Amino acid sequence: MKQQNVNPNVVTYNSLMDGYCLQGRMDEARSVFDSSMASMNIAPDVMSYNILINGYCKKKKIDEAMHMFREMPRRGLQPNIVTYNTVLQGLFRGGRCSEALEIFDELQAVGLKPDFYTYCNMLDGLCRNDRVERALLLLDEIENKGGEHHLHISYYNIVMDGLCEAKNLDQARIIFSDLASKGLEPNVVTYTIMIKGCCQNGLLYEAQDLFQRMKEASLAPDDLTYNVIVRGNLKGGKYEVASMFLEEMDAKGFSPDSFTLELLLDSEHNSTVFKMFQKWAPSTL
Repeated sequence: MKQQNVNPNVVTYNSLMDGYCLQGRMDEARSVFDSSMASMNIAPDVMSYNILINGYCKKKKIDEAMHMFREMPRRGLQPNIVTYNTVLQGLFRGGRCSEALEIFDELQAVGLKPDFYTYCNMLDGLCRNDRVERALLLLDEIENKGGEHHLHISYYNIVMDGLCEAKNLDQARIIFSDLASKGLEPNVVTYTIMIKGCCQNGLLYEAQDLFQRMKEASLAPDDLTYNVIVRGNLKGGKYEVASMFLEEMDAKGFSPDSFTLELLLDSEHNSTVFKMFQKWAPSTL
C-alpha cells in the first residue's frame, strides 16, 4: 500500500490484526499493534484492543488479555460492552469465576448495560464452572430487572442444561414447566436439553414423552436431539427403541455422531444394534 502511495489507516491495521488472530498468530498481530501502527503514527482504537483481547482469550492467554484490557483507560480508551463480553468469556473459560463476577459488576459501575451476550456469557460461564446456584440467582436478577434483555429462552436453556449436568433434574423440570407462565415457548434446544437430562437419569419413558410433545408442538427434532435419545436408549439397554430412532433419524437425513457410534460399537453384541452399526459404520468411520 505504501508503494502505491495509499496510506493505511486504523481500519486497515485492525483488519490485518484480525486476520492474524483468526489464524492464532498472536505474535504477528501484536507486532502490528506495537510496531507497524506506531511507525505510521496511527493510534489504536477500541476495536484494535477488542481484536487483540479476543485473540488472546481464544488462545487462553488470559493474563495477556487482561493486560490489554487494563491498558485501555491509560490510553484514553473506554472499553465497550463488546470488550467486557469478550473478557467475561475468556475469564470463565480460564476458570477465573471470581474475576469474571468482578468484571460483571465493573461494567455496570461504569455505566454500561449488560446485553444479551453478557447474560449468556455469565450464565454459561457460571454453569460450566460449577456455580449453578449463582447462575440461578443471576437468572432471578435478570427477570426482576426487566428491560430489553430480561427474558429470552436462551437464558433458560443455559441454566436448565447446567442443572441437568449438575444432576439436578428436578429444578430443571420446574424451570421448564414455568416457561409458559413467563410468556416463553420451548424451542428445539430446550426440549433436547430436557430429553438429555431425562436420559442421563435413566428416565427413558419421560424422554420419549418429551420427544413426542416436541413434535406435537410443531418442533422438528434435529440431529442432536436424535443422537441424544438414541444414546440414552442404548445406555439403558433399550435396543429396539434405539433402533427405531436410528431408522427415523436416517429417514430425516441425519447420521449418528462419533459418540453414538461408539455406543453402537459397545452394544454390538445385540443383533439389532449390530445390524445398525454395520449400516452406519462404513459411511461415518
